[in-house]
Amino acid sequence: MAASWRHYLRLHKKKARQEEQKCIVEGVRLCREALRSEWEIEVAFTTEEFTQSPHWTQFQDFFQHRKIPWRVIKEAYFQRLADTETPQGILLIVRTPRFSPERFNWDKAAFVVVLEGIRDPGNLGTLIRTADWFGANAVALSEDCVDPHNPKVLRASMGSIFHLPVFEIGDLTTAVPHLKEHHFYVVAATLNGRKVLHRTHFRKPIALILGSEAQGVSPAVEQMCDLTVRIWKYGEADSLNVGVAGGVLMHHIAMQIFSSTSKR
Repeated sequence: MAASWRHYLRLHKKKARQEEQKCIVEGVRLCREALRSEWEIEVAFTTEEFTQSPHWTQFQDFFQHRKIPWRVIKEAYFQRLADTETPQGILLIVRTPRFSPERFNWDKAAFVVVLEGIRDPGNLGTLIRTADWFGANAVALSEDCVDPHNPKVLRASMGSIFHLPVFEIGDLTTAVPHLKEHHFYVVAATLNGRKVLHRTHFRKPIALILGSEAQGVSPAVEQMCDLTVRIWKYGEADSLNVGVAGGVLMHHIAMQIFSSTSKR
């Protein structure tokens, strides 16, 4: 039996999300992506108005097919559960998968994106979405990254978080040797990288490390990498947004390591 909607208010806090291994997924698009994924859905909450919308029939079909309980609650209660200012009237309580470095099959991965110190939810969500688009097998996070199940991260990922493993890998000075043990070519993107991206040839398996806009990849981690690369600068900007830089780098890597006939 699903708990009262009031119980799930605590999931607005990171500590509660981690303790219960649950998060709130909100909005038509995100909920649809979650329902199409293998993530377990505990319960759905909706408003009376949403049950009169054109989307409702499809969601009812999802709920019946997957045997998911759903509750219609008052608009005022829904507003308290939702994170957005103008909620769409549908949200899910989702059990977050137990992804971890220990459970991930490193030996079958061709491309992993590793993020250090990414604290902006929008940037993290964008990088997850971009990694999914360019065929990465996983996104691994340093221990000081923002919670990947933060509602703003979920929205910025546009549902991609439901389609590839995202997990914490801990201190990168420990993680990089682990990657090398699994024969990963470890590449860090830096402002003063030793090689220019468009003149660099990559091999798989490859791990691309991206750091925060403020700090970049830490010096200790940078020194442990096989290679550092930079994106060629044509204008006067001091730097690129990490989400934009990540897209440029991932596109270049994916073009080299994946064949034209295979997604991954």
